[in-house]
Amino acid sequence: MANDLETIRTWLSGTFSSRAQAMELPVWFIPVRLCYVPLDHLFETGIGFFAEQNSEHLPNVPYRSRILQLLADPLRLENYKFKDQKAWAGSAADPERLKTLTLSDLVHLPGCRILLTKEGETYRGEMAEAKGCRISETDASYVHIEFVLSATRFLTLDQGFNCETGAQTWGSRSGPYQYIKNEPDPPGELSP
Repeated sequence: MANDLETIRTWLSGTFSSRAQAMELPVWFIPVRLCYVPLDHLFETGIGFFAEQNSEHLPNVPYRSRILQLLADPLRLENYKFKDQKAWAGSAADPERLKTLTLSDLVHLPGCRILLTKEGETYRGEMAEAKGCRISETDASYVHIEFVLSATRFLTLDQGFNCETGAQTWGSRSGPYQYIKNEPDPPGELSP
């Protein structure tokens, strides 16, 4: 299991882009950049990640930041949100700032656990609880996430659904976003 953790850490760390898919299918997909920064100091067990995404049209305006904790037995990702989302926006480009992050800055989202399984040369992730992931208690929608991660690609399908009707309220309606891994960006401003 330790080898799985290290493999996932290596594969997930860095920057991913969906630009190629957006160029091929511009009606259905925008170019998005995902950044995953390992946080070795944050958790006593497992591996922490700061995750942030932004449109490549607005590279320095992130629209989603979160913390993930990669754990074994079972192999899974625990999700955390920030108590003050705006205070940490843009931190993917500032590793020194991320060193000041503590658990007191976060809220655990227990219904948003993602179970991971190894399938050949990939890891597949899927929500542990169907309809269980809500970002807040008052949220009228639940989040569904599934993905496939390899050494060079990351296919993700993040969607929101109305809790009452089951109707999709946000996210891709045309299949998963297909990200290609770039070399890790150096600290500093993200370039378009």
